[in-house]
Amino acid sequence: MNAQLIQSYGCGDWVLNLECFDSHGIVAGMSNGFIKLFPFADQKGLAGGSLSSFKAHDGAVNKLIAINENTLASCGNDGMVKIWDLRQPLKSDQSQPIAVMKNQRGLPFLSLDVGHGLIASGTALKGQDSELILWDLKNPDTCIRTFKDSHHDDITEIRFHPTRSDLLLSGSTDGYVNIYDLKMEDEEDALLQVINFDSIHSANFLSENRIYSLSHMETLLVDELVNTTIEETEGVVESTPDKYGDVREKWGCEYVVDLYAPGYICCGSNTKRELKLFHFDPLKEDFAQLGNTQSIKFPEAHGDEVVRDMAIYNNIVYTAGEDSTVKAWKLPCNLTETTHTFFGSQKQLRNNENRHEHKHEHEHKHEHKHEHKHEHKHEHEHKHSHKHNHKHKHPARFKPY
Repeated sequence: MNAQLIQSYGCGDWVLNLECFDSHGIVAGMSNGFIKLFPFADQKGLAGGSLSSFKAHDGAVNKLIAINENTLASCGNDGMVKIWDLRQPLKSDQSQPIAVMKNQRGLPFLSLDVGHGLIASGTALKGQDSELILWDLKNPDTCIRTFKDSHHDDITEIRFHPTRSDLLLSGSTDGYVNIYDLKMEDEEDALLQVINFDSIHSANFLSENRIYSLSHMETLLVDELVNTTIEETEGVVESTPDKYGDVREKWGCEYVVDLYAPGYICCGSNTKRELKLFHFDPLKEDFAQLGNTQSIKFPEAHGDEVVRDMAIYNNIVYTAGEDSTVKAWKLPCNLTETTHTFFGSQKQLRNNENRHEHKHEHEHKHEHKHEHKHEHKHEHEHKHSHKHNHKHKHPARFKPY
């Protein structure tokens, strides 16, 4: 099945990410620091041209996240996280964020998420460590928590658990996906689980207790969230992750754009000048058979340039690419809209600005888990050089920072 191109929006530079707002249209984050707002296309297409465009960051806008139906958060290479009220006039010469958050070292912010009244952002590596910083959305002037020792390379992914306000996920080019228990005050105690994989392109909670990790080498892994509801003993055995290996040949692509909630995988091929969209069931985790299922193809897509992001709104697919365009596609069948999380109430998640009161009772942890976490940290040096060698070979798979 083929999608039909109905509109193309010229943007003037790489388009790195997209967000959709019911009342404001498509929001695009650019590699030149601009944020652009475009009108939604209908099934027949609309005239091109941006509703508004403004300079949001000095350097690339690395991530956009909708806080609620009128509020947008962005992070950039200038070491700032900014919050924007989309109801205000947004023009390049007068746009002012309603809040600005920074890190003391001026490190570029690469990843961003909101959830349970908190906002979190991860930085690039400088020196030995990168930083994961959290703020309260009600009082963003001062950070409430910083993790400085949990990753030793760029933090490329952050995700709050959709229904458990005490859990936070981060992924990095150091090859690790970390799960934090935010009830724990000490950083080492808060590091609940470490998944040792490859340089992380994206990661997220597929379901209440399942986590996927997608690497920059196009390898996929799904692992079990550790059980924190029972008292742990020395006899606890860690789960064995499901490893799917390099998915490119299996899925008939050259790179995976990302996995999207509630259940889509977008992947592309530069040589074929093609983009494909698969549907999958996050509960069945039917990744092994994905290549045998029917996909929706986007002929020519963004030419031989890499597609950076995708969103579905009102049965129209919007794609963003390094060819400096956002494209709107009419679908040959009905698809549900993309969402921020694979499960949980979207409206409740986006509008919940009441921070969860953290409990400070120390839960029992068995010795094996702490040994397991330290073993992963000691393995880092060997993996670190491998990630950067691959990074220079395949720069298009990384944000242009």
